[in-house]
Amino acid sequence: MTTLPSNLMFSLRWFSQGHHIDLCIDICNQLGRFFPSESVGQIIKKNQIQALFVRGFLEKELTNAYGISYWRIRISDAGKQHFEAHNND
Repeated sequence: MTTLPSNLMFSLRWFSQGHHIDLCIDICNQLGRFFPSESVGQIIKKNQIQALFVRGFLEKELTNAYGISYWRIRISDAGKQHFEAHNND
């Protein structure tokens, strides 16, 4: 598999450091908002998340906090393997 564009590799690197993003999926004023586990320092856009997800590099898990539902998005095993294989490219 070829390497990813630099913006996707940046996002994958951030996820590989153990970070995650919670995406609000409940009908409330937070619907659709991203809540990163730590400040990214650069914007990770929804299309970057989607591009990594469709490649199988991210996975999601349903979680709840204070009665609000979120998808917790984190790196998958395939994403870890890809990052380790192409980290020095």
